[in-house]
Amino acid sequence: MDRLKNSESGFTLIEMMIAVAIIGILSALAIPSYTQWKSDHDLREAVSEFSSNLNLARVVAMNRNRQATVTIQLTGGLINVSGIAAGAPIFSAQILNQSVTGLPGGTTNVAFSSMGLSTATANQSFRIANAKGLVYSVSVMPSGKVTWCTTSTCP
Repeated sequence: MDRLKNSESGFTLIEMMIAVAIIGILSALAIPSYTQWKSDHDLREAVSEFSSNLNLARVVAMNRNRQATVTIQLTGGLINVSGIAAGAPIFSAQILNQSVTGLPGGTTNVAFSSMGLSTATANQSFRIANAKGLVYSVSVMPSGKVTWCTTSTCP
């Protein structure tokens, strides 16, 4: 005769509690790293976007054979970027990532001549900061070349 086995399968309460405790400890260790990574990523994204807008303005100045100007300013705790060439917008006014809140140096204009050269006679540097105090910089050389770096000043 076949005997019916009376066995139950599954996890015990203690096994479940141990698994939840391990997951809790691992997530407690991971969250600070994630928030730091997210803050760094948002700043890098904003600086890259600003640098791309400057490069776009330079190309537009050469294509339209007109001076192009990009303005970066801090308004209401947010960084606004706008560009104009011959009275027409180069790109729609943009607000950089909202976690990027600092613009040491205030409102600044960058102008490119019809030859794609910066109208400034020396390097122009812009520092953009996030809420965690990390600062990246964007630099525009008199030749019109735009670079950015992960330090507060570009070499």
